[in-house]
Amino acid sequence: MLETQLAQIAWRDLARRAPIHTEMLRELTEVGLAPELAAEAVAALPAGMEITSARRLTIASIAQRVLVTGDRWLQEGGRIALVGPTGVGKSATLAKLAVRWVLLHGPRDLALIAGDSLRMGAQGELHSLGQLLGAPVYPLEDFGELRELIGRLDRRRLILIDTPGSSQRDAQLASRLAALAAAGPQLETALVLAASTQAGAVEEAVARFAPAHPASCVLTKVDEAASLGGALSVLMRSRLPISYVSEGQRVPEDLRPARALELVTSAVQLARTSGAAADEDLLKRRFGELAHALA
Repeated sequence: MLETQLAQIAWRDLARRAPIHTEMLRELTEVGLAPELAAEAVAALPAGMEITSARRLTIASIAQRVLVTGDRWLQEGGRIALVGPTGVGKSATLAKLAVRWVLLHGPRDLALIAGDSLRMGAQGELHSLGQLLGAPVYPLEDFGELRELIGRLDRRRLILIDTPGSSQRDAQLASRLAALAAAGPQLETALVLAASTQAGAVEEAVARFAPAHPASCVLTKVDEAASLGGALSVLMRSRLPISYVSEGQRVPEDLRPARALELVTSAVQLARTSGAAADEDLLKRRFGELAHALA
């Protein structure tokens, strides 16, 4: 009780001495940014700034911490295995990437690997996509054979690998992730995450798929998200770069390379349009202990 009262006093004192700092903490909390990240961004603000400049500088500071890879898959190719929880849009993302590649380079250097043997019809869907694009599709029942299969396709510039969605009780997940990690340095594992899920679920997925050593992620369902700050906070803390952003069902239009400043700006705009509001008591509890450092 005493700690709570002291935090409230410190917060009120900060609001009196540094109103711009407290206003930025309020706005970043409404965006959904993790408290420690919000505090770090606001602590870097120079004293005496006006609110518009403070907003601009804070957004730029946060964007510098969001890692992105650029459009290297569709420009340079690679061997990409898409992994992630059930229902995050792995197959749709693969289809968008494959179609975009064919539009840019043609089908000659593209190969698809159908590794999802659990979801009914998943391999058939990928075979249909391959026929439509004129690209070969290779079924994969045992992920222990993935390294050998990739080796046979070494002349293909882009290989896209579909994998089964995984729940918390998936008994085969550990073996699949181990096989992906052992498939050689030529394979890049990309974690597909839905922005529409809560930050806790995103953080759990990052931890659950860590044994596959994902080098990047694809952020899907951005158009369905009520907030982006939580997902961005998880990715900033884990230092997992974002490769592409998907915000719709259209193939291949609704896929674009991730841009850090654009993502942070979208998170701020989404908070404004959704009418998100930070409770005063929540702000006091979160930032009261940091008030002396921020002022």
